[in-house]
Amino acid sequence: MIRRKVASLGLLFVAVAICLGGVGRVFAATATSTTQGSGNALKVSPVRSDAEVNPGASKVFDVYVQNLSGNVANLQAIVNDFVANKDESGTPSIILNGNQAAPTHSLKQFVTLIPNFTLQPNEQKDIKVTVTVPKNVAPGGYYGAVRFAPAAASADQSVTLSGSVGSLVLIKVPGNIKESVNIASFDVRKGDSAKTFFTSGKDLQAVVRFQNNGDVQEEPFGKVLVKKGGQTLATYEINNTSPRGNVLPNSIRRFSVNLSNVGSFGKYTIDGNFGYGSNGQLLMASKTIYVVPISVFVIVGIAIVALLLIIFVVPRMVKGYNRRVVSKATSNK
Repeated sequence: MIRRKVASLGLLFVAVAICLGGVGRVFAATATSTTQGSGNALKVSPVRSDAEVNPGASKVFDVYVQNLSGNVANLQAIVNDFVANKDESGTPSIILNGNQAAPTHSLKQFVTLIPNFTLQPNEQKDIKVTVTVPKNVAPGGYYGAVRFAPAAASADQSVTLSGSVGSLVLIKVPGNIKESVNIASFDVRKGDSAKTFFTSGKDLQAVVRFQNNGDVQEEPFGKVLVKKGGQTLATYEINNTSPRGNVLPNSIRRFSVNLSNVGSFGKYTIDGNFGYGSNGQLLMASKTIYVVPISVFVIVGIAIVALLLIIFVVPRMVKGYNRRVVSKATSNK
């Protein structure tokens, strides 16, 4: 019986040891966006605009551009499409080539040409960005960036992001829209490593990756709950900024929250309850983690070694001692 318990404890120790070894921030995540360079200092607001535009209709977006420098600024407006960044951070990847459009969901094709304009020092102007959606356009999401840069740059020359500042524009064209989001993964990480066993409850993050398989940008939201023994220790909001971050079609975006209420020892359940879409579709996920300090592994290891000594080594030593006693007694006869 003792040997069975020791074997089970040893397997547990080995298993634990194996397990232990085992869109909107391109310019600024604030109400305004600023840039400085080449004698120019510009501020643009808002950094993002969202609207629904019917087929055959137009929508005018107001983008305010202010010259913060002491020099006269001659500016041009550049409309670029963007796609999801491969790092899943939500930072748009701007297509800087003015002659290139996004393969799908291109907004620049709908934007009316914006004439060049001049700003006096500290002057602010309301730049009208007109989006006209054709009658026969497919329902779904369309998005792009309206950037402002010195007009001296050649029209056929790409103006880098560092020399410009701008505003994102995202529209939804209503109709038979496919809304489909799933959870690509839900885990707990320390740094970039997702695990089930941790030696400390500090610096842990719950990470959820949403995959958008639909044809319109989505703003998932929800809560992450930390539970222990059926008791909820903490609740954290996911994607609760204003405006909420978008997950672009045919892409994955990662959201994370810091788990500050995980203790130094025990079994914890991390539950995720999320929603998205115009009809409030629900998504749920759960992850169980174990926090076991290094000291516990050391104590368990010492205990296992001690039990192995007691079961296997001590009996042999006793038998050897008895044989020597018997042998000595026999030789004295």
